Amino acid sequence: MNIRYTLVSLSIICCFLIGCNTLEASGNQENKKSNTYQDETLSFVVPFQAGGGTDVFARFMTPYFAKHIEGSPRVQVENIPGGASITGTNEYANGRIPNGLNILTSSASSHIPFMLSQSSVDYEFNDFTPLIGAPSGGVVYTKPELAQDGIESLISSDEKLFYAGISPTGLDLVTLLSFEVLQMDVKAVLGYEGRGPSRVAFEQGESNIDYQTTSAYNNNVVGLVEEDKATPLYSLGQIDADGNLIRDPQFPELPTIEEIYVDIYGRKPSGEVWQAYKQTVGASYTMNKVIWVHKDAPVHYQELLKEAMTTLIKDEGFKTHSEEILEGYDTYIGDELNEQINQSFSINAETKQWIIDYLQDNFDIDITKL
Repeated sequence: MNIRYTLVSLSIICCFLIGCNTLEASGNQENKKSNTYQDETLSFVVPFQAGGGTDVFARFMTPYFAKHIEGSPRVQVENIPGGASITGTNEYANGRIPNGLNILTSSASSHIPFMLSQSSVDYEFNDFTPLIGAPSGGVVYTKPELAQDGIESLISSDEKLFYAGISPTGLDLVTLLSFEVLQMDVKAVLGYEGRGPSRVAFEQGESNIDYQTTSAYNNNVVGLVEEDKATPLYSLGQIDADGNLIRDPQFPELPTIEEIYVDIYGRKPSGEVWQAYKQTVGASYTMNKVIWVHKDAPVHYQELLKEAMTTLIKDEGFKTHSEEILEGYDTYIGDELNEQINQSFSINAETKQWIIDYLQDNFDIDITKL
């Protein structure tokens, strides 16, 4: 009886030890798998329809993500259009599991509504970890006959200026605010379907002052300048690490509106309209597009994604092929990215209210009820 009891006990102990070893091995394998992106699919949420600028940006980035993220995951773009990017961004924030397998790209049309507390916004960028940011730029131009005596004469001219735009709550806001800073009397005709139709309106004489983003300006307006059908006035500029407006590195020959203001009025611009302009330049152009992951995603996944960005921007293929998609601008990663985001999205209450009142008074838009 004692011998039988002893044998049974030993069998139980052996089974227990084998079981422990099996569980430990399974645990190690599971941990090993969960600490890599091998055999995983990374869903890349794009809150726009396929074919737009942000979608093109995301699809350009996907093979480099797959190449540089440890484990070489499959990266799949998922378009969720609607609400000028708000629908898809809300979906990412509230409907996607923060498991490190979902990332998001945002753009200016996501940033401005967030910054101004638009009522339809149900996302919080502070709940996301930024991975990489990409700037963009823009140039304001007019008819040559209106600018032949310089921008000062244009501002003081009796000639009525007409601007064809899309919406005062998107990228047009920056340009409209530049007119406000310079005290230009410009009639904004909004509702155009895109910057392409707006440019056509300029070419057809429906408007006489316009802006285009960097790639569109280089591809479609430089030719007009060479044919003496358009004259550039200024670039919308970039915001540096100290919060100053600086010349756009893609248009170093063009002044900023601050330089123009000083030339015309003999002092630097100031006040809420100036602060509003710089704030929107930062959120719309200096941080034109940002790729994010949930802040409460597993830390090891976040670290793998950040490490991938460091090697990605050094990739010679990325450097070469990004010239067209990223318009020649350098990307932001790491501490520099975090600092730029904090600066671009952190708006003080007075400036925020000024912009809200500006939209209400000039365009009858209550952004807090959109």
